[in-house]
Amino acid sequence: MLELRDEVYDWVEQQLREEQLQRYQIELSTTQGGLRLPNCEEALQVEPHGRAELRGRVNLRVACAEQGWFIYVTANITVYTPVVIARTALPRQTQLTRSMLELREMDVSRLRGNYYTRIEDLVGFRLRSRVNEGVVLTDQQLIASHAVNRGDQVVIHAIGSQLQVRMQGEALDNGQVGDQVRVRNLQSGRTIRARVAARGVVEVHF
Repeated sequence: MLELRDEVYDWVEQQLREEQLQRYQIELSTTQGGLRLPNCEEALQVEPHGRAELRGRVNLRVACAEQGWFIYVTANITVYTPVVIARTALPRQTQLTRSMLELREMDVSRLRGNYYTRIEDLVGFRLRSRVNEGVVLTDQQLIASHAVNRGDQVVIHAIGSQLQVRMQGEALDNGQVGDQVRVRNLQSGRTIRARVAARGVVEVHF
């Protein structure tokens, strides 16, 4: 039974290594303690039973095709990953900025929802509800905001056949990427229509 546990442990560890995880813990326990099984000369067949993700409590089906037996092994898998958390308590509807967020290594094995490993992926989103300091941010807590919001300062990227110029502007409309919005050129005071190219960036062709 000890050799079986070692082989199952090695299998789980190999799967986690392929994900290039930095730190994890694996604890195994069998659901049929004391059972004597014939030796298996070939490699054991190991596969998750019930759900495929190797996180938290996972049941593994371990089989020996040569001898015709199988057994279930429970794996408790703890995975630690640097993820984005709230640096301070944040009210509902807060629009996230870099200064509100930080990366911290956390146990993500039982998190619900998709977590984030890059701060820049959350900048500009709004919070669906209040979050406390140190809480891991997931997609369930976020509301997609406009790429450009009315009143925001934006970069106007003016593109010509032989010249490209960048200047500062103020958005007069809300817009997603691809939308046409009104923008005021802060240098000339002129209002133009431009296409939203990215978060905080609009394009106009001349």
